[in-house]
Amino acid sequence: MKLTGIFLLFITLSATSIAQDFKKCPFYKHGWHRSDSSHANDSCHQMNYCCCPMGNFDMSDFPFGKKKNKYNGHWAGIELGFSGYTTPDFNMDFGSRYPYMNMNVARSITVNINPFELNVNLYKKHLGFTTGLGFQISNYYFTGNYVMLQDSASLVAYKVQDQQGNYVSMKVDKMVVSYLNLPLLFEYQTNSRYRVNSFHVTLGVIAGVRIGSYTKQIYDNKEETYFLVDDKGNKVATYEVEHYMVRDRGAYHLSPFKVDAAFRVGWSYLNLFANYSLTQMFQKNQGPELYPFVVGISLVGW
Repeated sequence: MKLTGIFLLFITLSATSIAQDFKKCPFYKHGWHRSDSSHANDSCHQMNYCCCPMGNFDMSDFPFGKKKNKYNGHWAGIELGFSGYTTPDFNMDFGSRYPYMNMNVARSITVNINPFELNVNLYKKHLGFTTGLGFQISNYYFTGNYVMLQDSASLVAYKVQDQQGNYVSMKVDKMVVSYLNLPLLFEYQTNSRYRVNSFHVTLGVIAGVRIGSYTKQIYDNKEETYFLVDDKGNKVATYEVEHYMVRDRGAYHLSPFKVDAAFRVGWSYLNLFANYSLTQMFQKNQGPELYPFVVGISLVGW
């Protein structure tokens, strides 16, 4: 019993001492104790712990909520979106005219890697201009099991048959196109001080130059001979597949440059984007008149 009483007395005295130190602790705007030579003799400072109540907590105490004090656009980061393309009348059903361009949008993914941005304040740190540099990799998954040929005067594609005359169904049939992008964006944001508590909307254009493209097919069998067949069932070419995967790099009559209309909107670090090309996907009179688009979300921004 004596030992219990001594322990309780010790706890009571310790609590009283801490309460007195708490009263001595200076309060600051953001609710946390900071080092200050004027309080060098405070026991709170000597103990070096946070002793101010959470009632004075401020969002800016988090690293991602710190003050910006400058206009900061929403370009740099990593983005993920769905790819597609439409006809001039915004139709995505190509029917019998361009059956080889029918695609699976759910599998057609675009990845944007934007390493840096340059921001210019235009009006009171709410309206600004953003540019920078970005890399775009767009995947277009086809559903028709066609093989495109790039060594013709214009883009052509043929169905594939095996040696038994059966049409071949591929595991993967896609085109991958890569661009180096230059954004020219105007952005309005409601809160120029804290990015974590700011609504933003962006309009502009994104210019791009194609830096690579290739088609990729994955077959069920390797070391097989296949036939390219036109719409009338005539065999126009023969080719052999030594591996399951066939990758063929080339231009495929794609336009070397592009200009996209860009729209972005978001709150805090959540950023949604949509790009629609103002230029044709393929060179004029060398392929179908199609206009690519991308709709997605920013995964990481900085």
